[in-house]
Amino acid sequence: MQSWLKIMAAVNKIDSQAKYSRRHPEQGLLYRTVETYWPLFLREQEKVGRNIPIFIKDEFYKYLRCGIAEFGFVRTYCYQCRESGIVAFSCKKRGFCPSCCARRMNDEAAHLVDQVLPEVVMRQWVLSFPYRLRYQMAHNPKLTNKTLSIFIQTISSYQRKQAKLYGIKAARPGSVTFIQRFGSALNLNVHFHTLFADGVFYKTENGDYKFLRLSEPNREELVLLATKIQNKVNVLVQKLALDDLGQNGFDENLLNDMAAISIRHKAGFGERAGQGLRRFGIKKLEVDPEDNDPYSANVGGFSLNARVWVGGRDREKLEKLIRYMARGPIATERLSESFPNLLIYKMKTPWRDGTTHVSFSYLDFIARLVALIPPAKMNLVRYHGVFAPNFKDRSRIVPKKIKAPETHAVTAPDVKAKALRARMLWSEMLKRTFKIDVTVCPHCGGQLEQIAVIKDKVVAKAILKSLQETTIFRPLTVIWERGPPDQPSGFENEFDQRDSW
Repeated sequence: MQSWLKIMAAVNKIDSQAKYSRRHPEQGLLYRTVETYWPLFLREQEKVGRNIPIFIKDEFYKYLRCGIAEFGFVRTYCYQCRESGIVAFSCKKRGFCPSCCARRMNDEAAHLVDQVLPEVVMRQWVLSFPYRLRYQMAHNPKLTNKTLSIFIQTISSYQRKQAKLYGIKAARPGSVTFIQRFGSALNLNVHFHTLFADGVFYKTENGDYKFLRLSEPNREELVLLATKIQNKVNVLVQKLALDDLGQNGFDENLLNDMAAISIRHKAGFGERAGQGLRRFGIKKLEVDPEDNDPYSANVGGFSLNARVWVGGRDREKLEKLIRYMARGPIATERLSESFPNLLIYKMKTPWRDGTTHVSFSYLDFIARLVALIPPAKMNLVRYHGVFAPNFKDRSRIVPKKIKAPETHAVTAPDVKAKALRARMLWSEMLKRTFKIDVTVCPHCGGQLEQIAVIKDKVVAKAILKSLQETTIFRPLTVIWERGPPDQPSGFENEFDQRDSW
């Protein structure tokens, strides 16, 4: 009787958990497109004497190996029911891989909520730039860094001036910035998503820090701030001698050309080369809704938005907002094929002119992926003010670090132990975000144990063949290290700022 109760309890445990469905990246449209047309794109560029940077090639090369078990995996085993499984290695790149970008998104959100951001009101500030500056920032980390510094200093100075009205002279703002390189149509659109504490921290007589929430910005203040940012950035561009590229032309190299066609929504290949992309759903608007938006301002192409804020104790909503800010550029469920030889990408939210879909040729699609890949070693997440790691009193403001829970979770062997203590395990992220526990055997509810790490391709193929042949009555369970499932989480629409194209 007791054994029967144990079995039923295990079955109920399995049924109550969300199942992680097996993923086959090689069968997806994105993978098949890259696998087929990336070599063709390389050959086309070699014909005209253009060399593609190493970091671009590495991004595509590793993506084609991501989640493919024959390139290496971790072997798992359940000692209760003798179920065998594998965890395929991921590429861990940050350019366009949907799985690894989603993994990084969830990791960053969990890290900020648990270990960085205190329980205070947070406000999202979004700054986008005119076409010309987007082009100049695309592959110029120096310009991007200095422009971000201007943005942060302008908003921080605004908060300090407000704090003086309350009698606080030594006010300290804090913020975290995500540098996004993409728009809603896979276009190159370098812009900043910054999460500011909606107030300032100040030091009391006993050495502790308190938080003072400030009044929300109005339309007049946003226009003034956008104007200051515009003037300072224009001076910066002139100092860096970047304003001599010409009004209509761009540098004659690969990355600049890819950036140009992506920013302007132009086709770069085929019969429509130089023409605009085909768009669907366009309608004439009599009034632009942003003209009357009290939380946004547009000055000379510099668009500043401060609409979204989150309460201090609403940690769940804050984590969703951070996921939106740290998301990857491609949603595979919105990518489809159309005859003849076209890719269709659906907008998450229709543009202001009514556009719902855009179409690409296959080579144009590859060119857009090339433009979206960030320069090598460029940090896309920045910490400022009291949240910066070098702030001496940071430990008095940020939450105490939460030690990663002890677990037998399966993870890739190339992840260092130090990183595991500072960041959440892949399996723990899936459990936290999607209520999926991949460490539990899907058949009996037992614990999956890591028994081997296979890196050699020949050995991996041999083991996979053997497992498939010997598990006739019990099919091989493959737990793909592919991040979250295909279903959209639903938070995007809530925080969508309708990025300008």
